[in-house]
Amino acid sequence: MKIYILTDMEGVSGVVDSVNFASPTGKYYDKACEFLTKEINAAVEGALEAGADEIQVMAGHGGSTSIKIDMLRPEAKLISGEWHYPAGLDKTFDAMFLIGNHAMEGTIDGNMNHTFSSKHVHSMKLNGKFIGEIGMTALMAGWFNVPTVLVSGDEAACREARAIIPGIVTAPVKKGLSQFAAISLQPEKARELIRARAKEAVAKIKKIKPYKVKPPFTLDVQHKATEGVSSRFGRMGVQKLDSKTTRVVSKDFIEVMRSW
Repeated sequence: MKIYILTDMEGVSGVVDSVNFASPTGKYYDKACEFLTKEINAAVEGALEAGADEIQVMAGHGGSTSIKIDMLRPEAKLISGEWHYPAGLDKTFDAMFLIGNHAMEGTIDGNMNHTFSSKHVHSMKLNGKFIGEIGMTALMAGWFNVPTVLVSGDEAACREARAIIPGIVTAPVKKGLSQFAAISLQPEKARELIRARAKEAVAKIKKIKPYKVKPPFTLDVQHKATEGVSSRFGRMGVQKLDSKTTRVVSKDFIEVMRSW
């Protein structure tokens, strides 16, 4: 059984803001990387206990520098270096885990809420409906008929995942009080929860359907400034709708992901 783990950092227990924790220049970034790696290990342990025999980990935040490879469970393989979506994900995987996730931009109780870029993106809509990183990455997996079976992060991220993927297992490791404040589980407790939920998620793989949206796909990105439109316009078929909005239309979801 083969599991793909895509990680982020903003949804990790104890990581509550970008300046101090989630940025490489932050004074607690090294500790945040340690917390993330240990949450990944907890997911790996749960998956192994449930029968997984191959696990690949992809660092979706800050590249492979956000994961301490020397602390990673030896059963896991780390995808590193320069990459683009789908970053090694294909139809040979049985399921995907999303570890350390956050809610989409504008979620009032979402700690560190944003959609791909807190500096540049105001919102994304896919076929007319608001979508965040959880939905986009779950659709990427669904493109290969791979179900997303586990999401860990704050309560808002878990709620967002449950709203689009019936039966998905979630591991809420903190509760957002504002964009940059949260009540976190003690890290060991967070890892215990992730390990248990990962084990549960693997057992439910056949009961959780891959997340899919019928093509063609229309992705509208509303940028926070005109600079975002200028930098994206003309790239891989990106159209300019107005001074702050771009659009890409395709029958291929991976093309949509790469355009972003």
